[in-house]
Amino acid sequence: MYRTTGVGPQAAGQAARAAGDSAKRGRRPETRLPNLEVSGRTPCEVHPESAAETAELWLAAKETLESAARIPQDAPTLLIRQWRRTLDGRLRLRWERSDTSLVRTLHPFEKPMPGNLERAGYIQQRGWTTVYYGPDAGLLTSEWFVRRHCFTRIAGSGGFAGLVGLAFAPPASTERTDVAGVLWIDPDRHELRHVEYAWTRAPEEASAGGVGGRADFTRLKSGGWIIQRWNIRMPHPEAGLGNGFDGYTDQGGEVLAVSEGKPRRN
Repeated sequence: MYRTTGVGPQAAGQAARAAGDSAKRGRRPETRLPNLEVSGRTPCEVHPESAAETAELWLAAKETLESAARIPQDAPTLLIRQWRRTLDGRLRLRWERSDTSLVRTLHPFEKPMPGNLERAGYIQQRGWTTVYYGPDAGLLTSEWFVRRHCFTRIAGSGGFAGLVGLAFAPPASTERTDVAGVLWIDPDRHELRHVEYAWTRAPEEASAGGVGGRADFTRLKSGGWIIQRWNIRMPHPEAGLGNGFDGYTDQGGEVLAVSEGKPRRN
C-alpha cells in the first residue's frame, strides 16, 4: 500500500460502524503503537516462528496474510468504495472524493511495491514528490521483512481489548525510514483481524499521532481472506516549492459487498 504526496495542491487492510463514521468526518482512531526499544541480544535474532512467545501468533497471522495475498482461480466480485481526503493540522476534513466500483479480484487495493526499500527506506523522495510506502500482506510474510524486524507479544487494550498483538519494529541500528506496527490477532479463533503501522526514523510531521496506516481483514464464505478496509494517512505539503507542512492526506478503501458466485455468461 502506498500513497504519493506531491508539492502541488493534489488531494491527498471495516470492523466497526463507529470507525467508518469517524472516517467520514475526517477522523480515525489515533494509532498508538507500543514503544519498542531494541538493543543487544533481542528477539530480532530469533525468527518469530521459532520463538516460544510469538510462534502461535505468527502462524495465525501468516495464514491470514498468505491467504489475502494469494492469486485464486475464481476471484469473487467485490463492490468497493475508495476515497481521498485532505485534512487540516487538527484532522478536520477539508476536501473529500469517493468512488464506488465493481471489481473481480481478491486484491482490490493492491499497489506495486518497489524493490529498493532496503536501500531507500519507506519514505522516498522522487523529484518534487514524496512517496510513503506501507507493508502489504506479501511483504509482511516475506523472509526479507521478517529477518529485518523484531517481534514481541503484547496485550490488547482499548479498541483492541480481547485481542493479542504481535508487535514488530526494526532494530535500533536501522538508519533509514522503516515501519513499526502490530498484527492484532483473535486468540480464540487464531485469526488476524487488523494490521496497523507507523513510520520510524521519519520526519517530525510523519511521526505525529494518527499518522500511518491500517488494514482490516475478513474471511470469505469460501474460507479465504481479503482486506475489508484499509487506509493510509500522510503529511500533506504546502503548495509551491517550499518544504512546509499543510495538514494531512488520507487515502483508503473498503469492501461494501461480496459476491462469490460465478459470473453469468452472455
